[in-house]
Amino acid sequence: MRYFAAIAECGSFSEASARLRVAQSALSRHTLSLENELGVDLFKRHPRGIDVTPSGSLLLARTKRIMAELEEARTEVMAQAALPSGEAVIGTTSTTSRILYGVLAARFAQEYPNVRLRFVEGVPYLLLEGIDTGDIDLAVMVDPEPRSSLILEPLVTEQEFLVGTQKANMPTPNCTVENLSGLPLILLPRPAGSRVKLDRMAVEAGVTFDVTHEVANVDVVKDFVERGLGYGVLPYSSITPDVDNGRFQAVPLEGLSITRTLVHRADRTPTPAVIELTKMIHDEIDKMVQAGGFGAVENV
Repeated sequence: MRYFAAIAECGSFSEASARLRVAQSALSRHTLSLENELGVDLFKRHPRGIDVTPSGSLLLARTKRIMAELEEARTEVMAQAALPSGEAVIGTTSTTSRILYGVLAARFAQEYPNVRLRFVEGVPYLLLEGIDTGDIDLAVMVDPEPRSSLILEPLVTEQEFLVGTQKANMPTPNCTVENLSGLPLILLPRPAGSRVKLDRMAVEAGVTFDVTHEVANVDVVKDFVERGLGYGVLPYSSITPDVDNGRFQAVPLEGLSITRTLVHRADRTPTPAVIELTKMIHDEIDKMVQAGGFGAVENV
């Protein structure tokens, strides 16, 4: 069909032969074979060259369309082959998974269908263990301790809040660590980054906490608070919708903020899929910052 189109466009077997760099006899043979197969004459031959017959004109129009579709298919297949493939594994704590996993899954399904994105949720020491063993490619953690074997990329810093029911007696306008003394507290367990920082603040202030419950899941913390079992300490992104709809009231806890940080091994070369995942995490966090999802803070 490519030979036929060239002959029709050139109006000459000899010119088509020169353009295609194919012997004229071969072009004549291919054309005769095509005419025999279709049972029609495609060209009207005369001393000055050839003219395309009505049947040939019809075939030429269809041929151009087919060739264009073939070229488009070729381009798409080559582009698809160039897309990242394989598997990429991300791990986070529960405070991050609830705001990040959904958007990452949706974008990868659309933009990188050849990548199998796997999600892990766990406490910090399990995430670090997964990073060390290679079971996890990237982790988003809260204030991880620096290590020479790790690369830490701060993503965003956000304020922590004391959270209570609408009937709770909340310190106003702000809350200090001293105000927490004597309150029944529902806290994330160590080694959660926010808990480590909060305990350090208590030691420095000489304050003892009454921790009535330790709960590793943010949604369970909020459920306990709603049941009147105590006060929670949670980041802005975890409680804002519930404060806005009247489920809770919250006040900032002075001096306590968390920094969500992207963690990966320094000695491991990332695959193309992991590189794209890294870019996408930064992009989605930036979008959330711009939308006010982390409060009056800037991405870092």
